Amino acid sequence: MANTIQERLNEMVENIISKIENNETGAWFKSWAGCGIPTNFATKSSYNGFNILSLMFEAERNEYKSNYWLTFNQIKELKATVKKGEKSTPIFFFKPLKIKEENENGEVIEKTIPLLKSYNVFNLEQTNIELGKEDLKNDIKIEDFISNLNIEIKNAQEAFYSPKNDYVGIPNISLFDSVDNYYSVLMHELSHATGHETRLNRDLSGTFGSESYAKEELIAELGSVFLCSYLNIQSSIRHEAYLKSWLSAIKAEPKLLWKSASEAQRILDYFISLNKREEIAA
Repeated sequence: MANTIQERLNEMVENIISKIENNETGAWFKSWAGCGIPTNFATKSSYNGFNILSLMFEAERNEYKSNYWLTFNQIKELKATVKKGEKSTPIFFFKPLKIKEENENGEVIEKTIPLLKSYNVFNLEQTNIELGKEDLKNDIKIEDFISNLNIEIKNAQEAFYSPKNDYVGIPNISLFDSVDNYYSVLMHELSHATGHETRLNRDLSGTFGSESYAKEELIAELGSVFLCSYLNIQSSIRHEAYLKSWLSAIKAEPKLLWKSASEAQRILDYFISLNKREEIAA
């Protein structure tokens, strides 16, 4: 079973790599920005990390408009059914497994290893569940959300993050072809800013073309995608300049996509926690 799960995970990664390879990330990212983070319909809990990407991919591929997903048992509990011929989508997670092994001294020790597991979900549109009005929008005010991050933002001729001076530079919003595209770029740079040693402390020393640069760019772009989904920002920007570096990095290290999505999840969680802290303080 473990090999089967790994094969399913590998297939998902290959599908996403194919999207990047064919310059199709724009449609993929945009299609989900207005829907929100993929969420379990029964528990109202959001999915995390790589599963956000895989569910985004499946939604775009099948043209689902809903961001809600359920397991087969959850559908049954709601006295609903899956439409005939519909196929499920796997959700991946690691479950800690305790094992015993002998060390070099002949002593039996117990250690915990991560075991890859999966379960299947269906999009709400694959069921006969009907909603009176499915509210996919939230009432988060983007400028308030950004203000609560306490990251300095300055007007500049191009978009960038300065690790040395710890500020984000970005052109005036009037220079972008849409407000959403402005915020998408800003979220990318703000994601970079979380790498500062006072925040999530990532390696920001890479120069253009280096492996560490490619990894950080992928993290920041996925961070932007997750944030845009959370804030309902519908960007149409595709960062083709980064695609080749992403591809070479992912192909050299297939697990990088999983790791990068996990880092992007940390960015989203970090920003949400800062905003919740401000709400409590208010």
